[in-house]
Amino acid sequence: MTEQIVTWVETLLTLPVFYPVLAGLVILDSLLPLIPSEAVLTLAGSWSGSRGVPDLLTVIQIAVVGAVVGDNICYLLGTRLIRFVESVPADSARGRAVAWVRGNIRRNAATTIIVARFIPWARWFMTIMLGSVRYPWRWFFLYDTIGVVIWALQAVLIGYLGGWIFSDYPLVGMIVGITLGTLVGLLVQRVQDLLYRRRQAGEPARDQPRKQQ
Repeated sequence: MTEQIVTWVETLLTLPVFYPVLAGLVILDSLLPLIPSEAVLTLAGSWSGSRGVPDLLTVIQIAVVGAVVGDNICYLLGTRLIRFVESVPADSARGRAVAWVRGNIRRNAATTIIVARFIPWARWFMTIMLGSVRYPWRWFFLYDTIGVVIWALQAVLIGYLGGWIFSDYPLVGMIVGITLGTLVGLLVQRVQDLLYRRRQAGEPARDQPRKQQ
C-alpha cells in the first residue's frame, strides 16, 4: 500500500502538467486565499529532497512568479474589492487581520508588506487596501517581491529539508516537511496576533491625553 502511494505521488509530481497547475494554484491562492499553496510547495519540496523530482529550482521560480502575478492582480483590483474589506466584522479573525494591516502599514509599509506574505488573509487584505489608496506601485512591487521570494524559499526548502533527512522514507519526509511548514506559518500568525493585542492595549493610553485636550 505504501509503495502504491509513493508511486502515485511521484507520478503526479512528475507529470508535465504539474508545473502549470502549481502556477495556477499559487496565483489563485493570492486572489482568493482558500487553498493554502504553501502546503503544495512544501509537498513538492519534500519530494524533491527525497526523490529528486520535481525540480527544486523550477518549483521555487514558479512559486515566486505566480505569487507576484497574483498579488499584483489583487493590487490592481483594490478599488473594486475595498468594499468587501470594509464589511469584514472587526471581532473576527479576518477583522483582526485587517486591523493588523491598517495599524502596521502606517508605521512601516515595507516590513508589513513582507511579513503579511506569510499570513494568508492579511496579505490579501493588504494588497487590496494598498491598491485602493493608490500606494505607489513601484514600492509595492519591490517589497512584495522581496516578501514573495522569502516566502517561497521558506515553504519549499523546509519541505526539501524534511524530504532529504528522510530520503529513504519519502512519505515520512513529506509529512515532516508539511508539518514543519505548517508550524512556521502558525508561529508567524501567533506573533502577528500578539503584536496586534499589544498595539490595541497600548492605543488607549496614548490616545488619552488627546481626549482630555
